[in-house]
Amino acid sequence: TCGISLSEIEPRSFSFNSPHGACPDCTGLGKILTVDEDLVMSPTLTMHEGGILPFARTFENDTWYSRLVTTVCDEHSISMKIPLGSLTQKQRDILLLGTGERVYHVTGTNRFGEKTRIEEQFKGFISELKTRHLSSDSEWVRSEIEKYMREEICPLCHGERLKKEALTVTVDNQNIANICSLSIGALHAWISGLETSIRNEQESIIARPIIKELKLRSKFLDEVGLEYLSLSRSTMSLSGGEAQRIRLASQIGSGLSGVLYVLDEPSIGLHPRDNAKLIATLKSLRDLGNTVIVVEHDREMILE
Repeated sequence: TCGISLSEIEPRSFSFNSPHGACPDCTGLGKILTVDEDLVMSPTLTMHEGGILPFARTFENDTWYSRLVTTVCDEHSISMKIPLGSLTQKQRDILLLGTGERVYHVTGTNRFGEKTRIEEQFKGFISELKTRHLSSDSEWVRSEIEKYMREEICPLCHGERLKKEALTVTVDNQNIANICSLSIGALHAWISGLETSIRNEQESIIARPIIKELKLRSKFLDEVGLEYLSLSRSTMSLSGGEAQRIRLASQIGSGLSGVLYVLDEPSIGLHPRDNAKLIATLKSLRDLGNTVIVVEHDREMILE
């Protein structure tokens, strides 16, 4: 409620290398964080009272940024002493969205007490928040700024996570975004069908080992009752049981033996019809030479 001190979130230079092929806007996440105007401004408060919530403490200290904001308000006849809800839409847009390339002459004293002047553009509070969110190396600062942001689908890749050049690469007329949107069950069927489309020996040498591995991995996921999931599903949206069964499928694929597995209610959220699949999977882990301990309340699992 007291806002963020700008001295704590000064922009810093940084570098970030996106994965090859990733959408440049969302860096491959499919979603972006954008500043929510409704969360930034309190209509009942004045600017001096902290009405621009993330910059509520801006005017407690005489900084160059507070001088810039004051100069902008003076030149556009924006009162800093009336509630922000009383401003016109044009005035609110100036504060939030800035004034483009216009340069303001801001005067004041420097740290040595000498009068000086700087020339500065005003990009608006929203742009300032975005810049500080991207450039800060403090996790706490970024989390504070994210209180004024919302998550939305990336407008450039439309949630497909890749740039358009990567999406032009297709297999059987399908790009990777199309394939990742399929359910595991549909994906397994599609991969199985690829073998019939191999046209020559060279394609066979390249494709068959890949198809074999993909078929095995999709089969393992299907066997633990996850055929309804898609590869594009966010990990954060998975239940505990789903996440545990995904790890279980990867362990089966590794083919390890002599390992002790301890599973905590892996049948949670599982449809009864898929219980037999999960039990068979656990037995296959055991048959590889592993020890499997299961904490369960499901009667069928206990009896097996």
